[in-house]
Amino acid sequence: MPLIATGELGVPEEGRRAIGFWMIIEGASPIRVFVTFEALWQIDLSYVHDVPSAIAIFEENRKLIEAVASTKWDANDIEDCQYDGRPILIVHSEDLPRNSNRDTDEERPQRWKS
Repeated sequence: MPLIATGELGVPEEGRRAIGFWMIIEGASPIRVFVTFEALWQIDLSYVHDVPSAIAIFEENRKLIEAVASTKWDANDIEDCQYDGRPILIVHSEDLPRNSNRDTDEERPQRWKS
């Protein structure tokens, strides 16, 4: 059964280097979902690698991230730990589709290149 978006704000958790947010299964307890900063930065290479950028990328690509989380949930790809007594699911870079908004280095705005 797919996860359902709650629309609650994503919260940066620097100790986990991820944005955390809640999703639910109809009639069941919420699931804590984390998307790693590295995964977010891979979605859009035009951003610098900092927490404000991770938050912006998360907000701009939330539907994609929620869809990936739901697919992982359906595949029973959850972590062996809990958050406030609830299951945890983590979205990593390798979980993202190859055709997301990733730019090549040549397509990055000049202001962000090293």
